[in-house]
Amino acid sequence: MAAHWLDELKAEYAAQIAASPVKASLIAHTENPFDIAAASARTCYSSKGLLLPADMQKSEKSLELRKKVARATLKSGHHTTRQHAHFVFGLENVTRQLIWQVLHAHPYYNSEQVSQRYVPIKNDRTWYSVPLALSGDARVHALHERAFATYTNLVETLKPVVEEIFFSIHRLKARNKEAHADAIRKRCMEVARYIMPVSTVAYMYHSVSALTLMRYARMLRWSDHDEFVVLGIQLLELVRNVDADLFDEFPEPLPAPHRSYDPAAAAKANLAFDETLAGKSAKLISASVNALTNPDHLPAMGKLAAQVLDPAQNPLLGDVFYPGTLDEGTRLLNHAHFTFMKKLSHTADSQEQRHRTLPGTRPHLAEQVSLQNDYIVPALVRESQPARAIYESYLEQNFDLVRDLWKNETLKREDIAYLLPNAFPVRFLESGDFYNLYHKWKSRLCYNAQEEIFYSAHAEVAAVKELYPEVGKHIGPPCVVREHLKPRCPEGDHFCGIKVWQIPFREYSRVI
Repeated sequence: MAAHWLDELKAEYAAQIAASPVKASLIAHTENPFDIAAASARTCYSSKGLLLPADMQKSEKSLELRKKVARATLKSGHHTTRQHAHFVFGLENVTRQLIWQVLHAHPYYNSEQVSQRYVPIKNDRTWYSVPLALSGDARVHALHERAFATYTNLVETLKPVVEEIFFSIHRLKARNKEAHADAIRKRCMEVARYIMPVSTVAYMYHSVSALTLMRYARMLRWSDHDEFVVLGIQLLELVRNVDADLFDEFPEPLPAPHRSYDPAAAAKANLAFDETLAGKSAKLISASVNALTNPDHLPAMGKLAAQVLDPAQNPLLGDVFYPGTLDEGTRLLNHAHFTFMKKLSHTADSQEQRHRTLPGTRPHLAEQVSLQNDYIVPALVRESQPARAIYESYLEQNFDLVRDLWKNETLKREDIAYLLPNAFPVRFLESGDFYNLYHKWKSRLCYNAQEEIFYSAHAEVAAVKELYPEVGKHIGPPCVVREHLKPRCPEGDHFCGIKVWQIPFREYSRVI
C-alpha cells in the first residue's frame, strides 16, 4: 500500500518538525464528525425525518450509504455538511507572523490568543521562533536579545509620559498613583511591543470546522511557510486519531505559486500607495450607498432606512450582542458598501483582521519588503524624544540585518520576513457592508481601542460623514451610539475618563 501523503510530508519536513517548538493539542471536538457529515447529507433527502449519526452504522446498507454519500458530496463540492463538526485546538509557540499571514487571514475560525497589549513578554528562549534556515545564525538570536532589551527599556522610558497623560485625564486617581501602576505599565507595553519581531510566539485557542481543516490541508504549502506545514501536520494527525474516515477526506496540498520578490518594485509601489493616502492611515476609494439614500431602489424602504440608521430608533445598533442580523430592518444596512485603502502596522492589523466579515486583500508579506527602514511610529513614541531615539535606533539595526540576509539568495524570503518588526506597515484594501463596518467603527472609535486602529477608523468615518452625511451622522463610539441606553459607556471600570459624547467628531484626539 502506498504511503499516505501526510506521512510523506512528515518525512520531507522531518528536520523542521524536530526543530520547531510549535505544539498543537486537541482540547475538544464534536463526536463522530464523519457520521454527522453523512447523516446531515442524507437528511436532506430523507422522507423518514431527521437521521442521526448513530443511524449511519445501523446496518451494512447504512454503512454502504454512509460512504457513498460522503464520496459523492466530497467530489461534487457540497461541503457544508463538513461544517457541523468542530475542533477546538490549543496552539502553543506559534508566531505572530503565522497567525497574521494564515490562521487569521480567512473568516472561518474563532481564536482567543494571549495579548501582547496586556501580557508582558518574558525573556527566555521560548518567546520567539525563527525558521530552521535562520536558527543557526548568531546575528538572528542577537537581534532578538536586543529586541527584548529595547522592549524593556521602552516600557521604562515611556512611563513618565504615560503617567502625565493618564493622571491629567483621571485626576482623582492621581491621589493613589501606586494603585494604577499596572494600568500605566500596560499602556507602555502596548507601544513597546511595536519593536518586537513578528517571530514572537503566542499561545491560543483556535476553533475550526472540519471544512476549514480540509482547506488548511489543501493550502499547507501555499504560503511557503514551513511553520504552517509543521502545525498542519500536527492538526491532521490529531484528527486522524479521532476519526480516520474524516481524515481520509483531507485533500493533498497544492504546490506554492511562483512569487516575485523585487525590493525596488516594492519601494516604488509602497511610495505610490503612501502618497495616495497623504499621511492618513485610511482613504475611501469606492462606495455604494444608493440602497440607503434612494428610496426608489427599495420601494417603501426609504423611511425604514432612516429609522434603522438612527440608534435612537434602532436600539439593536448599540446592543453589545449586536443581534441585528436577525432583524429584517437592520439587514437593510448590508446593501451599502465601502472600500478603503489602508496602512497599519503588522501588530495593529493583527487586531484589525479579527473583524472577519470585512475582507481585506492583505499581501504576502515578503513581497511588500522594500529593504528600506519602513515602519510605523506610534503617537506615544512621538511624544517622547528619548523613547523615539531608542525606538529608531533598534529598528535601524533590525532593517540592517534584514538587508544583509536578503543578499543571501539561498534563504527563502518568507523566512527573512520573520525578522520584520511589529511596526512594519501592511498596505492593503479592505471592503465591507455598512452593517459590519458600523460594528467595527463603533468598537474602534472607543478611546480604549488600540491607537492606530482608532485613527484609522476615524479617517474612514470622517470620509463617510463628509460624502454621505445622512448615513454618517449616526456613526460614533459606543458612548455616542448608546445615548438612549444605560449605561452610556459599556466599559464599566475601564471607562476612558473622557466624555467623548460631548466632543465634536472632528476634534477626536488621543495618545493613550
